[in-house]
Amino acid sequence: MNTARLGPNQRMALKLLAASAEGMTRAELQASLHITDLRSVQAMLKSLLGRGLIHISAWRYESAGASCPACRVFAAGKGEDAKKPEPMGAIQRKHRYVEKVGRELFRQADAARSRGASRLVIDGEVVWQRGDGFGLRSGGIKPARLAA
Repeated sequence: MNTARLGPNQRMALKLLAASAEGMTRAELQASLHITDLRSVQAMLKSLLGRGLIHISAWRYESAGASCPACRVFAAGKGEDAKKPEPMGAIQRKHRYVEKVGRELFRQADAARSRGASRLVIDGEVVWQRGDGFGLRSGGIKPARLAA
């Protein structure tokens, strides 16, 4: 592997990917390299992919959002790029979201929503609010609290 003409961030990215057994996503690499500019990381990964120094080993769903697309998982070395999964349909996304939130809590919020409620309060804590959902976007409720 010829790394003579690589920049310092590219070399460090290769070291991180080589050390990672399951590979890393763009967001994980960006955080590990302390690079704030998204386009810089994307350009670096495109360059490394073009040179054949890294490959896409898998696709992973990262985000808490129900409609999040799959993210590429990069691994060091030459290899066959993993096939991109088909996008999730609306029913699959809803099932994934219900499983994340918890079936019983989702049922309670759905019943409250059908009664016209603007929020659902359990044990003095707002667990669902119209427009904000279950508070996952605002960081109000953690998934562990939802499952309990």
